[in-house]
Amino acid sequence: MSLTRRAILAAPMALAAGKPAVRLSIGLYGMQSLPVDLAIQEIRKIGYDGAELCLMAGWPSEPSELDAAARKRIRATGFPIPSMIENFNTLVSDTVHRATLERIRAAASLAHDISPEAPPVLQSVLGGKPPEWDQVKARMAERLADWARVAAENKILLTVKSHVGSAPDTPEKLIWLLDQVHNPALKGIYDYGHFELVNINLEKSLDLLLLRSEFITVKDGVRVDGAPRFMLPGEGTIDYRRYAAKLKAMRWSGWMLVEVSRQLQMIAGFDPLAAARKSYAHLAPILRDAGLR
Repeated sequence: MSLTRRAILAAPMALAAGKPAVRLSIGLYGMQSLPVDLAIQEIRKIGYDGAELCLMAGWPSEPSELDAAARKRIRATGFPIPSMIENFNTLVSDTVHRATLERIRAAASLAHDISPEAPPVLQSVLGGKPPEWDQVKARMAERLADWARVAAENKILLTVKSHVGSAPDTPEKLIWLLDQVHNPALKGIYDYGHFELVNINLEKSLDLLLLRSEFITVKDGVRVDGAPRFMLPGEGTIDYRRYAAKLKAMRWSGWMLVEVSRQLQMIAGFDPLAAARKSYAHLAPILRDAGLR
């Protein structure tokens, strides 16, 4: 079970009774067209337990776009912000790497401003391509160690994940990187939406990676002409009832983040709130039926 301070604060009654509890959040990554205040308000109305801020350039929740007043408003809502998302790459020039470290510092400042008692964690992918894993893994670990060091210095938790098409595309590769860095400020993310696309078994991947992960990300996906195409939870072939049963058997507690991919956002007529409602309508009853909510 993931008994972090954040999880304990999130579901004290359930944890006090020794029962696993899963809380649903959704990312503002899929809501680029909405002002931050409105997005959080609508996410709350749908029934989600929290929201993830997107700190990428061009999003309304990028740190440079949130002045002191905006940060105060987010904090005043009292609505949980368990995580923030960035899009870093370990395999970049030294100049870009230094800029990445500055973005981690900016993310930490935002995290402490909006939730000083339980700062949201920062997540990112890692970059690279699967065929080059053996050639780049040492360099990735070195750069990731720098990321984790800066996160620790600024008192936030950094989380990273495997991604289909990236060098660390399996649970084993991600665990190797976590072990190389060996910093308590660094944890994994479990996202089966990527593992399914490389034909990795659900239960096996959960057994390997879940207890090394700070939270879960959910989405569905298929391959079209060999290329990954991501969808909303419930639109693909992932069996979320089987998924929930395994979480319960593992007595896991924590956050489950709905991620709406950029591919979906680029479709003409995309409605971010309709996507949020549809995802919630699929997942919430399954989690309730499994005794996880």
